[in-house]
Amino acid sequence: MAEILLGSDTHPGGRKYNEDRGGAESLVTPGGLRLAVAVVCDGVGGEERGERAAQLAIDSLLADLRASAETEVPQLLTNALKAANSAVFAEATRLDAGERMACTMALAVIVNDDTLYVANAGDSRIYLCRASELQQLTRDHIFAHVMVWLGKLSPEAAASNPDANRVMRVLGTKDSLQVDLGIYLTTTEYGDANRLGRNGLALQAGDSILVCSDGLIKNTATTGQPLVSQKEIVNIFNHNEGLPAARAIMSLALGRIPVGEPVDNITVSVLQTEDPARVVNLAKLKRQEQARQQRKLFLAVGAVSVFFGLALIVVVAIFGGLLFINQRDRDSTATRLAEITALALAQTQTVAAYSPTPTLTPSPTATPTLVPTTVPTLAANEIAKLYDVENFLEVLFNDRKLITAPPAGTRFIAVNHNVALIGTGNLHLLGNTQLQFSAVVEAGFSLRLFAGSQVFFNTGPYPNGASIELAEQSAVLMTVKGCVALNYVDHARLTADCYSGECAYSLNFGTDTTTFNPGEQIDIQLDASPVSVSEPKKNPQSDNLKYWKLLNLTSAGRSDIKQCAVPPPSPPTPTRTVSPTPLPPAATPTLTPPPGNGSVNATPVPPPANTTTPQPSNTVPPPATPQPSDTVPPPTSTTAPTSTNSPLPPTNTHTPIPPSATPLPTTRPPTRTNIPLPSSTNTSAPIATDTPVPTLTDTPPPAPTS
Repeated sequence: MAEILLGSDTHPGGRKYNEDRGGAESLVTPGGLRLAVAVVCDGVGGEERGERAAQLAIDSLLADLRASAETEVPQLLTNALKAANSAVFAEATRLDAGERMACTMALAVIVNDDTLYVANAGDSRIYLCRASELQQLTRDHIFAHVMVWLGKLSPEAAASNPDANRVMRVLGTKDSLQVDLGIYLTTTEYGDANRLGRNGLALQAGDSILVCSDGLIKNTATTGQPLVSQKEIVNIFNHNEGLPAARAIMSLALGRIPVGEPVDNITVSVLQTEDPARVVNLAKLKRQEQARQQRKLFLAVGAVSVFFGLALIVVVAIFGGLLFINQRDRDSTATRLAEITALALAQTQTVAAYSPTPTLTPSPTATPTLVPTTVPTLAANEIAKLYDVENFLEVLFNDRKLITAPPAGTRFIAVNHNVALIGTGNLHLLGNTQLQFSAVVEAGFSLRLFAGSQVFFNTGPYPNGASIELAEQSAVLMTVKGCVALNYVDHARLTADCYSGECAYSLNFGTDTTTFNPGEQIDIQLDASPVSVSEPKKNPQSDNLKYWKLLNLTSAGRSDIKQCAVPPPSPPTPTRTVSPTPLPPAATPTLTPPPGNGSVNATPVPPPANTTTPQPSNTVPPPATPQPSDTVPPPTSTTAPTSTNSPLPPTNTHTPIPPSATPLPTTRPPTRTNIPLPSSTNTSAPIATDTPVPTLTDTPPPAPTS
């Protein structure tokens, strides 16, 4: 089997906070198993405990998989889910403030690229899309199903129970967890499904696996239908692969949320085997989209042609009528035309003989006219264009590609996904910057920034601006509607300079943001516990100069300097050259100045670059006012004093300091060092071994709902 394609996406849906978490990645275990993993957790609990439970569960699960030497896949997955449960239960016990803390978990794993295994606890689901048909592989652990499995209620009685949809099995409420490994493809019986699941499901070319939270598939209150139908999911899988497939499902779902309805959080993770037919379908879809665009263009051109054709007919009719009316005046008109022609010829000859005054060359100090960077309109799935200064490099797609500025170079990104807006969102990247776009929609865009990055943002016409997450610190969120410069120094520090508009930050993802004003800088200590923020201070002049130079590299950046009110560099303060007070000449003059830097009693001050070393002169200019020969005149310049007597060369005690050939050192910004991402460590506890088919232990009353 060829490569497994991966993708994952999550969104709060219609709610303020997102308690879902999801992920998809490939890894190799110490036992030699090659795994493609897709997981989704739906958190439960107040005071942000639901999202903490979901994130902790996924982190613990992946850490256990990465560290396990187990080669039996059913046992490997069982151990991993139990490790996740133990981690959440331990955290809930530690906090123990009367609040619930739990989560569901649905896990799909493709082993060695050809066999699917699943593990489940709760009501998050796993689907198989094969041959244009979507089939559910898991069975929700709700009251109605559990009571039937236990033999306590008939299917009809269980379905009609008021608690029929209450979730009965989650991670974090008990110190033990019964893991469901069942694949319910041909049966609804717990034991039969688990026996099938322990053997795994052989995959075929073109199979797609969807793992999702219940926010995607449950009915909305307004419509009584799920946000996305099964047929629509199948169509997306037939035309998209990996991350684009996950995002296409999410985009369709978000577009269906009824106005004002607080629908649940939505998370999707995707695993797909490669399929040549899918590639053909995608190419066909692109051709159809291009054909539609061409038809629209042809229709527009046709409409314009018809309009101008009708206008031409009207003009010809009017002109013909005028010719008919003026038929009798043609002879006189011809005579008049001849007169006009003769007059025009005479004027032409006069103009030819005229020598115009030469055009003055513009002053070199005149302000040049800015030529805007050309940013063509983007097509479907295209979100921005990438430039090396003014040179176009490539189109950026919504595939979360990592964008990197070389260490010794810069990059410019023009975000113009929304063709209805006039202008672009501009990102100016300094060397070593790394970022990923998370989403670009009609109202704004979001991205992830990596340590060692420096970016100047101008969100331009996007009404909601930009949201910036930190790759190594997921709790911190920066938002801007205007212009801000971010220096993500390393995993321990972030500085933000606000230049215009609304700049804000949140230290705990999902909470209210705190604003700071244009012209102010904040310094966030990311390694503090809790994360701390300095009091706002004035933007440092060094930062203003750094970003002013960066923006000046492109025409779009020079326009951003004006829009964002980036102050220009301050003119250098002229240095006043002070010569040491000369002493009376020595008795015996020395013709050659001795080596050294001048008087040992005076601090050397280098003269300006255009100052020359004074030389003795044989011609003595007459002084304006006679001075006594033993009086030393006060110094008035950087040249040696003169007298009415023969010129004396300067002595070692007051030799003027010649300009140094070595240029003065300039201040350079500190060299940034990229910090490698921290590696995951295994924190799982020792794991017990399950029996071949787990015995159900779910008992009412039910566990917390997700």
